[in-house]
Amino acid sequence: MKKTIFFLSTILLVGFTSCSSDDDSTPNPTSDILVKKVIYQGEDSFNEEITYTYNGNKLLQGVYDDGTIEKYYYNGDLITKIEYVFEGDVEEQDLFSYDSQGRLVEHKYQDLIEDFEDKSLFVYNDNSTITKTNITGSIDNTQTTGFESTITMLNNEISTIVQTGGLTYTYIYDTKNSPFKNVTGYSKIAYSIQSDFELHGSAKNIITINENNSSYTSNMITYNSSDYPVSIASQAYFDAQNFPNVFETMTIQYIYE
Repeated sequence: MKKTIFFLSTILLVGFTSCSSDDDSTPNPTSDILVKKVIYQGEDSFNEEITYTYNGNKLLQGVYDDGTIEKYYYNGDLITKIEYVFEGDVEEQDLFSYDSQGRLVEHKYQDLIEDFEDKSLFVYNDNSTITKTNITGSIDNTQTTGFESTITMLNNEISTIVQTGGLTYTYIYDTKNSPFKNVTGYSKIAYSIQSDFELHGSAKNIITINENNSSYTSNMITYNSSDYPVSIASQAYFDAQNFPNVFETMTIQYIYE
């Protein structure tokens, strides 16, 4: 998603595919079900639409109603770059690097206009956890290492994130299909390109994210007959001074081919 839609998350932007071999209970999807359009409606009369086109199950681009084009680039079945093009100029981009096992090891979000980079590094540990390190700063110059997180996976989805300082985020999912489940390469980067409103993982949809013992994100989901979301009413907390009493809301509609 175009990074200017919502503020960049300072806590939970993560992305990878686990090496876990555990089974999950997600229904077998119909492989030709692909998202054609996503409609966002938020507070303060915010509205945004994105229309997607594909080559088979590979994403080609998403076109926003303001004319921005979100262009996808692949190396084989791996998404390596997303460009955000406005009036012919690449203003923002996401860059993805993988290891020999096809696991995401680096994600860079770059704002080329503001000369800003938000980089995430992922190290896959022997105890099946993943260490994520966040680095921010200028694209080519000064950068600062930020927080570290330890990520635990369960059935190829994030189970918990323990962040520097002791904050723990716990994820609860449905047993249905995430809207972009059939898009080639998308499961590898699903978490890394989430906005503040986190909606789905690699294969399932997020019901709740808890910060320690309080709700951080809550999603109410309506499904179609194939168990894909047609609408999500998302409520998320962003105000540290008033947590957990002040939330923001967003409604997302999905239209499929």
